[in-house]
Amino acid sequence: MSDQLAEAGKNPVGSGYARYVVFSLFVVYTFNFIDRQIVAVMQEPIKAHFDLSDLQLGLLTGPAFAFLYAVLGLPIAYLADRWNRVSIISISLAIWSAFTALFGLMNSYLMLFLMRVGVGIGEAGCSPPAHSLISDYIPPRKRAGAMSVYSLGIPIGSVLGILITAIVYRWVADYYEANGAPEFLAAIGADVAWRVPFLLIGIPGVMLAIFLKLTVKEPVRGQFDKDHIEGEQASVAAVFGALLKKPSFWYLAFAAAIASLVGYGLFPWLLSYFIRISLAAGVAPQDALANAAIPYSFVIGGGGFIGTLAGGYLTDRFSKKWLGAYAAIPGVALLAALPIYFLSLSIPPNWLAFLLLGVSSALGSMWYGPVWAIVQNLVKPAMRAMAPAILLFIINIIGLCIGPPAVGALSDFFREAYGDQALRYAILAISSMIIPAAGLFLLAARSIGKDWEADE
Repeated sequence: MSDQLAEAGKNPVGSGYARYVVFSLFVVYTFNFIDRQIVAVMQEPIKAHFDLSDLQLGLLTGPAFAFLYAVLGLPIAYLADRWNRVSIISISLAIWSAFTALFGLMNSYLMLFLMRVGVGIGEAGCSPPAHSLISDYIPPRKRAGAMSVYSLGIPIGSVLGILITAIVYRWVADYYEANGAPEFLAAIGADVAWRVPFLLIGIPGVMLAIFLKLTVKEPVRGQFDKDHIEGEQASVAAVFGALLKKPSFWYLAFAAAIASLVGYGLFPWLLSYFIRISLAAGVAPQDALANAAIPYSFVIGGGGFIGTLAGGYLTDRFSKKWLGAYAAIPGVALLAALPIYFLSLSIPPNWLAFLLLGVSSALGSMWYGPVWAIVQNLVKPAMRAMAPAILLFIINIIGLCIGPPAVGALSDFFREAYGDQALRYAILAISSMIIPAAGLFLLAARSIGKDWEADE
């Protein structure tokens, strides 16, 4: 293994190959979010087909995926600090892509739930080893920008996931309505158009996994860190011990977790909110989904794209004078996003509402690159897969496990009092959680400077 790593280290870091690696990991992360978002986009057709409550939908998009995704991230990160990270990512990509395709073949809520668990198991092996790889190809002071490029997989994957799913669903639904489903698909009920996007999107991910393994090399660990000892490894206890001495990590972790609770809670339900308005007006399901999904994908994805890049750029610029910028910039951006969320839901669902959501999406995305970058710089090289895995665990247990079902449960709870407006009030209630998230980011800004670990 040491010979293999030494050979990998001969690649000139900072060259075009390093950029290729970051781009390749961005593509993988894009697939990560495409596969992750299909259920959110298809939740209204799935709800109608299986006669589900909003809480059941929230459990499907949240805990079914998130629990093992969060828990397994820790042992996978432990492995990534010791084994070939490119292999881990490639295997994980193949697993989550296969389970995405299988989701489209299931005929019960229980089986749908289990397939989502499988997707979560696979996706647990993506980000911790990817963050560690980027840190061994990119020097400390440029990592916020590189992490932001990688994090662009979130908005771009979300856009592609929404567009591909909506367009395929509409086309297939129209075709089946005119011609009926092929007989060989009848056994799985494939005349239901929501199944097809899962099959078409899951399969290419398996091919990408093979390509990644063949073209990305494993670098030498810690080559930008003067005090790194080759072959050095850190136990889980050592990583926790190091992080316990760094208050900024915990402020950042819970700030990001609460911000994610808002983001993961709003993403599927905002789309459902717009779809339900169209359905109430008598629009056909496939047209209602497409009419809402296409503008939603561009304003949310475009906002996320701009915000993610802006967060990395501003942090790389202002952190040269004040390291607290890694947390202060996200905190201020979140506070600015809150009134815009409220305003967007107080007007009819027209172009202005979507534009406002795009602005709030940009502001709410500015924490991605800075948070992941500073976590890499708060710990030593031997801890750079485990530390983000701990952060991911906190983010996903709080954000993804709680966010979607919380909105669904609130929607069910408000239905008796507010009727068709129940989902709107549920979304507004969750949006207010931005306030404590921003407060924690601003607290982190005060302690980052003394917790910084990276070489200058």
